[in-house]
Amino acid sequence: MRFLRSLLIPLLLLPGLTVPLLAQNPGAPEPVRMTARAFGSEVAIEVRDLPRGRSEKAILAAIKEILEIERLTRPDGKTPGGVGELNAAPRGVPHTVDPRIHYLLRRSWDFCVWSLRAHGPLGGQLYGLWGLRQPAVGRPSGEALARAVESAGCGYLQPSTENPEVILNGESLVDLWGFAQGYAVDRAVAVLRDQGSRNLWVEIGRVRRALGEGPGGGRGKGRGWFVALPIVEGQTVPLDELHLQDQSLAIVRADEGAFRIAGDQYAPYIDQRTGQPAQQVAATIVVTELAVDAQALAAATMIFGNREGLMRLGGLRPPPSVMWLLGSTEGAPLIATSHWSDLRNQ
Repeated sequence: MRFLRSLLIPLLLLPGLTVPLLAQNPGAPEPVRMTARAFGSEVAIEVRDLPRGRSEKAILAAIKEILEIERLTRPDGKTPGGVGELNAAPRGVPHTVDPRIHYLLRRSWDFCVWSLRAHGPLGGQLYGLWGLRQPAVGRPSGEALARAVESAGCGYLQPSTENPEVILNGESLVDLWGFAQGYAVDRAVAVLRDQGSRNLWVEIGRVRRALGEGPGGGRGKGRGWFVALPIVEGQTVPLDELHLQDQSLAIVRADEGAFRIAGDQYAPYIDQRTGQPAQQVAATIVVTELAVDAQALAAATMIFGNREGLMRLGGLRPPPSVMWLLGSTEGAPLIATSHWSDLRNQ
């Protein structure tokens, strides 16, 4: 399976600002950075290789694309061609979706098959029971949970390979949690590249993608975009310091967006094989080429844990770099990795 390779908006509509940055070299284009909000998180986009006017135009177009992907991926949305419309459509018959959503459904379906259905696009019923979109009335169990697990089977989604049509069967509901933000980052990068940029940064929450040599100057000149990983309990320095160049990085945490039911807290990623939240992993960090893959793999490896995760990752080419923070979100974690040293040899 080929798994890992594969209009301007009026400014007053954007809850962010244009921030000119100091150019590193005299005569070089003025770096431009803008922020906004989407998917409940901050969006930050920086372009460093275009004239200011072109940079602003490109970034605004990229933000518009991110907001459109947010609308299209809402599981209860009304956007034509989006996931909400698909969920409301008659079952068992072809339904035409937006080509971007069709691509994402096919890619997330691939993840469903690869993960033996642990993480895929059909967890809508499960995430509804656990309270992802609105608070749950109680911890799910019994027949309702069993039916939700059944509805997450990969076979209930049939994306066409010839046109942007999809067949959704049974009681399944599409929810692209764990995929949508990464894909929105990739779509923003595609827009920026179409506008001529090759040295750029796009970030939505804890999903980031970088192209080009980065800011240059100082640490890591020409090596890419510098990233310091979080400082965890028991340490005084970041987990690691990296330079991303034509790569993406995603972090998922068990305590961000956690389900809270009757005073208990659960990780916000569900093993769709069992219907139970991920356990014993505080966070996972993944570096790979595409942001959608980085986010999806971070979610899947949190669900797997490091032992099953190492087995599942073994067949992927090129191999992603993965770090697990094992344990609870309280106390110093135990750290396990897969191909993390590869980042030092690039």
